[in-house]
Amino acid sequence: MDVGKMLRVIDYEACIGCYTCEEVCSFLHDDERSFIRLYEVYRGLRRPISCFHCALAPCISACPTGAMHRDRSGAVVVDTARCIGCTSCLAACPFGIPELVHPGYIAKCDLCSKLRREGLEPGCVAMCPARAIAYGTSPEVNEGLRKRALAKILAPMIQSVEG
Repeated sequence: MDVGKMLRVIDYEACIGCYTCEEVCSFLHDDERSFIRLYEVYRGLRRPISCFHCALAPCISACPTGAMHRDRSGAVVVDTARCIGCTSCLAACPFGIPELVHPGYIAKCDLCSKLRREGLEPGCVAMCPARAIAYGTSPEVNEGLRKRALAKILAPMIQSVEG
């Protein structure tokens, strides 16, 4: 993926499993479908999963019509006018993200393309109360994750000095 392209990363350690991302995604889509969903992974521990917009997206390679492609900012999106509903992308996706919907085309997260066209960030990013979902260019997101990791590592040392 190009350095200038945008990406979204979910920090699973920071996520509090509150369902806000799922609810805002459902609200923002006319068909009330959420493209980010929380799953219980262990005794009350819930974590979201959504399209990773993979750098080498197998769904794009598997699509026979070119309906699955990248937009200008690097998000993997579906052109429903070109989609034939063959589910090749679903079979290729290691996370089972694309969904076959009525009347026979694939739907998936497009990182809130309508909001991004207006210069806004995706709804799940904007509304996450734990700021567990990072969005930006690769260097920006990586820098933010590094700072968060460093703060977590240094927190016990700072507490012992201040304590």
